[in-house]
Amino acid sequence: MRTCCLCLSLLALMLFAAPATSWSAPAVPDGPLEFKGAKKSVIFNHKTHADYECKICHHEVNGKEDYGKCANSGCHDDLTGKKSPALYAVVHSRKALAHQTCMSCHVAIVKEQPERKKELTGCKGSACHAS
Repeated sequence: MRTCCLCLSLLALMLFAAPATSWSAPAVPDGPLEFKGAKKSVIFNHKTHADYECKICHHEVNGKEDYGKCANSGCHDDLTGKKSPALYAVVHSRKALAHQTCMSCHVAIVKEQPERKKELTGCKGSACHAS
C-alpha cells in the first residue's frame, strides 16, 4: 500500500512539475542588448525596464506568446521601414501601434518627469543610442 501511494505521489509530481517549468518565461539577459539599425544602434537594458511586464513588448503572435528577438524573421526584421511591423516603427513611433512602442512609453514618462526628456526622447545623447 505504501509503495502504491509513493508511486502515485511521484507520478503526480512529475505530471504537474514538468508543465510548470515549461510555462516560465525565459531568463532575462544580464547585459544590455544592441538593436542594430540602418544608421544607428539602440541599446536596450532589461534591468531599467524591470517594472514593466514582458508581454508589453513580447506580445502574442498567432495566439501564442513568443519570447523571440524583435528582429526575428517575420516579426520586426525590416530595420528601416516606417510602418509597423518594422523594427524602426516599434522603436520610433510616438503613438502605440498594435502594441506598445519604445517612444510612446518614453513620451508618457517624460510627461510625468520633464527633466528626463533628453535622456528618453532625443537621438543624440539619449540613453538609448550608443553614439
